[in-house]
Amino acid sequence: MILRLLRLGFTLAFVAAIALGGLAFYRVTRAEDARASDRDDLWLVAHNLCAAMDRLTGLPLPCLKVDREAGFIVLRAPMDHARVLVVPIRKIPGVESPLLLLPDAPNPWTYAWSQRDYVANGAGRPLAWSDYALAINSRRARTQDQLHIHVSCVDPRLKRYLARHAPPRDKWTTIDLAPWADRYRIKRIDEAGLRRDPFKIVAEESPGARANMAAHSLALVGYGEADAREFVLLDAGGYGHAEELLDHRC
Repeated sequence: MILRLLRLGFTLAFVAAIALGGLAFYRVTRAEDARASDRDDLWLVAHNLCAAMDRLTGLPLPCLKVDREAGFIVLRAPMDHARVLVVPIRKIPGVESPLLLLPDAPNPWTYAWSQRDYVANGAGRPLAWSDYALAINSRRARTQDQLHIHVSCVDPRLKRYLARHAPPRDKWTTIDLAPWADRYRIKRIDEAGLRRDPFKIVAEESPGARANMAAHSLALVGYGEADAREFVLLDAGGYGHAEELLDHRC
C-alpha cells in the first residue's frame, strides 16, 4: 500500500512538473512575432495538460479550474498574476468562429465576468465593479489560435474617461480614445443585458460584422457601483487589439 502511494505521488509530481513546464512554454508575445508553431500553445496547455490532469487527479493543474459543465477552462496568464484567461474546452480558434453565433452557444462573457475574483486574488487587494474589464483581440492582433477572453483590470485612463463621458445606454456611438490608436464604437448596457452574448450583439448591430467577425475586437468594462451596476461594451472593427484597454498590473 505504501509503495502504491509513493508511486502515485511520484506520478502526480511528474505530471505536475510537465504541466508547469508546458505553462512556461506558453508564450504571450506580440501577434506579429508569434510563429505558427507557437499559436497552439494555449490550446495544448488548456486541453492536453489542464483537462488531462483534471481527469486523472481531480486537480486542474496548471490551470485554476476546468468547468466541464459550463464548458470552460480558467487559467492565470504567465507572468501576470492579475490577468486570467477563460478558454472554451472545445476547439474554437477565435472571434471569427461561426460556432460563437449559434443560438445555443454558451455565453463566454457572462462566464468570464463570473471569474473576476481570481483577478482580485492575484492583485492582492479588493477591486470594485468598475475596476474589472474583459477583452478579446481580433484575429490579426492575437498570438494564440484558441479563443480566450482576457479578464483583468481596466486601464485607469479609460476608467477616468468613462467617468467624465457617460456612454449612451443601448445606443452605439463612435469615439476616439487617446492615447489608443483604435477607434471604438461604444454603448452602455445594464447588468441584465449581459445575458445577451456580446459576440451576437456586435454581429447583429455592427454593419457588416457578421460577415467579418475576424476583424472585430471587443472589450467589456464594469460601469457604475453598488445598486447601479452596468457595463460598457466597446467594439473596434479594424482588426483591433482591445486588450490595450486593460491594465494587467491592477
